Amino acid sequence: MSSRFARACLASVAAAIALLSAVGAGSASSRARLVPCSFDSAWLCGYVRVPLDRVHPNRGTIPVAFYVHRHRSGKAAPRPMFATPGGPGGSGFEMSEFFEGTALAASRDLVLIDPRGSGRSQAIVCPDLQNGWHGDAQYQTAVAACGRQLGASADRYGSGDVAMDVDAVRQALGYDTIDYYAWSYGSVTQQAYAARFPEHLHALAIDAGMPATDAGHAWTWSFDVARALPRIGALLCRRTHCSGDVPAAISYLAAQVRAHPLAAQLGATRVVIDEPELINILRFGGNQFLMLDPQTIVGAAGALAQGGTDLLRNLALAHPPCCDDQGSVDESSQGDNVAAFCNDMDFVWNRSDAVEIRRLKYDAAVAALPKDAAAPFSISGWNAFNGTDLCLDWPAPQRFVPAVPPGANLSRVPAIIFSGDVDAVVSSEITRRLLKVFPHATFVSVAGAAHPTIGWRRDCVPGIAVHFFDTLHAGDTRCASKPA
Repeated sequence: MSSRFARACLASVAAAIALLSAVGAGSASSRARLVPCSFDSAWLCGYVRVPLDRVHPNRGTIPVAFYVHRHRSGKAAPRPMFATPGGPGGSGFEMSEFFEGTALAASRDLVLIDPRGSGRSQAIVCPDLQNGWHGDAQYQTAVAACGRQLGASADRYGSGDVAMDVDAVRQALGYDTIDYYAWSYGSVTQQAYAARFPEHLHALAIDAGMPATDAGHAWTWSFDVARALPRIGALLCRRTHCSGDVPAAISYLAAQVRAHPLAAQLGATRVVIDEPELINILRFGGNQFLMLDPQTIVGAAGALAQGGTDLLRNLALAHPPCCDDQGSVDESSQGDNVAAFCNDMDFVWNRSDAVEIRRLKYDAAVAALPKDAAAPFSISGWNAFNGTDLCLDWPAPQRFVPAVPPGANLSRVPAIIFSGDVDAVVSSEITRRLLKVFPHATFVSVAGAAHPTIGWRRDCVPGIAVHFFDTLHAGDTRCASKPA
């Protein structure tokens, strides 16, 4: 999210709240009044108030912030496009930089929404998570403390509640039907919305998404991502004409640091290069969303085979394990991140189980996994990196609302699914699982795109999305087959 938003949004939001009409519990008659956003006059800021708990509206309300960009095509606009961010925990306005100046912004009104608990929608502040942690034990303790802090509201930040908030915004703005674009974890809210409000949904554009519910726990384990890293590395190598066998190099490095972890130190910074830290380096070594350069991977393996450890140590110091201070909750609420994930995802335990029972079931599920489930990495190494057990200590819900209610059928929802072929965050192997949820969807593999595709291929993805929203057909997608 841009710093202009972080600095100036409070003033705009305060003005918007002052100008809102009296808003009830998200009723259809509510109409939001908008004011120009002080951080960007091309956008309008607004709020709608909704119950924190719709079953118990007397427990108070929560503001849901949104940002509106009017189209400037000079023609009658079709349906608006709503958008919610990934994360979870990020602000909707962070998406604006990917839409502005594209065919999406030119042809229709855009409505970006801060999901409850994030951005300016009463962001959750859990200090032990937001201020940084080091190691799995500290993280588990911080997650548990956040759950206790939220208390009775700990189960009110899932995508089912967020979807109902999205519809409250739709009502407040007076739209009958919407198109809906989201990426990464925002795709879970898309599925939640499609299950509840199909009569108000025209079409979905899903970018780098994952299933909301999945008996195989594909996103919770994320083994598909582990298996994708050698594929992505080899693909990047071919495109950059590097030399060497990237999958073999990854396997060698994993085996070596698994058996013989290294230490790297620079001043007060000390990093242990074990298997979880190696995965961290590989997955995020290019930048936050791009895999490490494949020639560097091959070079690190070759050097290590000759007894040279300097390259690997320098990489570890440049990309230390998570996590230092996470910054402002306006930009990313780590409390909302766990509150949403721990409410939505399917786990190998029951939500009502005591923590001790959850741990027993989790350990049993891990023990039952095939030994090569996370290959080329070990299961323990991958799980330690991935935080697969992060929700073990989250409070049992008082009233669980699933993202997609049991029995919901989304097969008739028009959808187009984008996936970057070098996405190492939500790999294509995971995103393709959405074709079981939307069997008639068009799947577009976007060459050269990491996470999400629109952030890497603004030359291509927005145009395809507009065509799909207008016609419910993908049209010419040839631009996606060639890296920019």
